[in-house]
Amino acid sequence: MRARCVGIIGNILEHYDNALFGLLAPFIASYFFEKSDPLTALILTYGMLPLGIVFRPIGSLFFGWIGDRYGRRLALCLSLLGMAFATVCMGCLPTYATAGIWAPSLLAACRVVQNFCAAGENVGGAIFLLEHTEGPQKNMLSSLYNATTIAGALIASVLVTICSVQFSDTAFWRWLYWSGGITALIALPIRYQLTESEEFLSARLGVQVKVREALSKNWKPLIAVIGVAGFSYTTYSLPFTLMNGFVPLVTSVTQSQIVKVTTYLLILDMCTLPFFGYLATRIAKEKIMFFSALFTFCSSFPLFYLLHVDSLGVVIFIRTFIVLCGVAFTATYYSWIQELVPAQYRYTVLSSGHAIGSQLIGAPTSAVSLWLFQKTGLVGAPAFYLMFTSLFAALMIYQFSLRKREGKPAYTQTT
Repeated sequence: MRARCVGIIGNILEHYDNALFGLLAPFIASYFFEKSDPLTALILTYGMLPLGIVFRPIGSLFFGWIGDRYGRRLALCLSLLGMAFATVCMGCLPTYATAGIWAPSLLAACRVVQNFCAAGENVGGAIFLLEHTEGPQKNMLSSLYNATTIAGALIASVLVTICSVQFSDTAFWRWLYWSGGITALIALPIRYQLTESEEFLSARLGVQVKVREALSKNWKPLIAVIGVAGFSYTTYSLPFTLMNGFVPLVTSVTQSQIVKVTTYLLILDMCTLPFFGYLATRIAKEKIMFFSALFTFCSSFPLFYLLHVDSLGVVIFIRTFIVLCGVAFTATYYSWIQELVPAQYRYTVLSSGHAIGSQLIGAPTSAVSLWLFQKTGLVGAPAFYLMFTSLFAALMIYQFSLRKREGKPAYTQTT
C-alpha cells in the first residue's frame, strides 16, 4: 500500500505542474511576452511546453541509470526533490514589466529543470508500483495510476477555475505554484522509507547497468514506447491545452466557458480510466489500444471540421470524443510498456522512450497545431497532427501484438 501511495504522490505533482502551465498560459502570456500581440504571445508561451525535447530525454537517462543501478527509491526521491525546487521557483519569477527579456528566459529555465526532473518521475513511479504488483492486477493498477495523472491535472484545473472567477488579479498563479512545491517537500520523507521489489532486486544481481547497452539491446521496444507515449500525450494535450486557446480564436465560445468545461472533462477522464482497466481483464489490452488509435485516425478531421458549427455543445462533443479515445488507449499504457523490457534495463529504456515520445511528439501538439492553423487558415488543421500520432501508435501496437501472438519475446533475452 505504501509503495502505491509513493508512486501516486509524485505522479500527481508532475501532472499538476504540467497542466498548471498549460491552463495558465492564456492568463500569463502577456506577463512574460508583453510586447507581442495576443496570438503571438500565446504561441510563444505554448512553445515552452516542448522545451523538454532535449532535457527530458537527458533526465530520463540520468534517472534511469540511477534507478536501474542504485534503485528505484533513490531515483524517485531525487526527481521529486528537483521538481519541488523548480515549482517553488516558478512562483517567484519576475514579469516582463520588471525584468524585461529576463522574465521569459527565467520562465524557460524553470521549465527546463521541471522537465529534467519529471523525466524520472512519471514512468519511474509506474515501474515501482507495478513491480510491487502481481500479474493479474497490473492492468487495473495501470489504469488507476493513469487516473492519478488526471487527478493532478484536475486539481490544477479546479484551482485555476476558482481563482480565475474569484480574483481579478491574475497574480494568483504564484500561489498555485508555491502550494505544489511545498506539498512535494512534505511527501519526500515518506518516499525515502520505501523498499525495493523482489523482482528488481533479483534482476539486478550481478548486473552493472550501462545506458548504451540498455538502449542498444532494446531499441525496438524503445521505438514502440516513443510512438505510444507520443499519441497518449497528444490525446491529453489537444483537448486540455490546445482547445483552451484555440477554440476562442475560431468560435464565439469564451475562454471562461472553456476552462469550466475542462474541469468536467477531467472528471470524466479520471472516472473512465478504471473502466477501461477493468475491460482489459476481459479483452486483450492490445486490441483496445490498437482500435482506439485507429478510430482516432479515421475520425480526427471530421471532428475538427465540426468547429464551423460554432456551438459550445459541439466543442464539448469534440473534446469528449478525443478524451474517450485517449482514455481507452492510455488506461493500460504502463502495463503494456512494462512487458517490453526486462527489469534490469526497465527504468532506463522506458523512461527514455516515454520522455522522447511525450516531448518530441506529444508536447509540441499545441504549438504545432496553432502554427498549422496560422499557416493554412483551416479550422481542421490540428487534425493532421492527431492523425499522424495515432497512426504511428497503431502501427507500434500492431507490430508487438504480432510478436506476442507468435510467442516471440518483445525484448532481447538476457542472462
